[in-house]
Amino acid sequence: MTPNIFPDRRQYEKLPLLAFTSGDGAGIGPESVIRALHSPRLRAVCRPVLIGERQVWLRAGWRPSLAPCLDTGLGLKAPPYGKTGPSAARASFAALRLAWRLAARGLVDAIVTAPVSKKSWHEAGIGYRDHTEYFSAQTGRRSEMVLCAPGKKLWCLLATRHIPLNRVSSSLNAAAVADAANCLSAALRRLGGPFRPRLGLCGLNPHAGEEGLLGGEERRILLPALKRARSAGIRLEGPIAADTAWRRHVEGKLDGLICLYHDQALIPLKTAAGLGVVNWTVGLPFVRTSPGHGTGFDIAGKGLADPAATIAAAELAASLC
Repeated sequence: MTPNIFPDRRQYEKLPLLAFTSGDGAGIGPESVIRALHSPRLRAVCRPVLIGERQVWLRAGWRPSLAPCLDTGLGLKAPPYGKTGPSAARASFAALRLAWRLAARGLVDAIVTAPVSKKSWHEAGIGYRDHTEYFSAQTGRRSEMVLCAPGKKLWCLLATRHIPLNRVSSSLNAAAVADAANCLSAALRRLGGPFRPRLGLCGLNPHAGEEGLLGGEERRILLPALKRARSAGIRLEGPIAADTAWRRHVEGKLDGLICLYHDQALIPLKTAAGLGVVNWTVGLPFVRTSPGHGTGFDIAGKGLADPAATIAAAELAASLC
């Protein structure tokens, strides 16, 4: 149905077609998407299509007048709220797989994925840890996670992904950190930013290691990474103590940050931007974004799901199409 904010259907049909996956049906993903569909902000930037088990979408409040729904056809009932399991994992993966097939054939312009449970995927034997790992395997391309708050102009890229904190140091290497800087620089240029964005490299240790007194990773890994990035023409400063780096980024003195582990990025981002955080997977042959929150099993089905991050993810995806 053409939203009444448009004077005619031709204008609506020029908008990019975005596929919204259901995510884990026991969580807040489906209801967040349905709430987002009622937003004039979302309707102004895209044509939505929902992908997943029909019963999951119906329970979340879907009606045909809101958007088309492509049923994944597993015939599964919606799982109890807050109680995920193998069937919910299979349903969320089926939605992702169908979205990928549509994107690979050019039948949708972008994918916005709702949150899944990594634990449930593991227990169900899915074979992939998360969306990003699946897409990388299917495309044969290395991808990176840009975590961002577009409304606040905050952008950072993770040099590591979902790994335990005690494995971060051993997982870092100069080449990967330099590649992350190159990737973020290119991503910011794609958004219309400066040709050579000002990037900051966060230190791993307190005070960025205090010249080796508080840790050696800055000297052993980050300084060589800095040299490699600069030799490639990347405008990168650092290593900078993470608290200072974030203050400078929020003040607009840096255009983006290279963060070394999950919480070094997410805690400041969510403190500064609240629920408007988005995950943008760069390096894929199509656009993929997702809200920067989890499944929210504890509030699922209670009418508390906030669509802000889903709306922000859709707006970013549409702007990249």
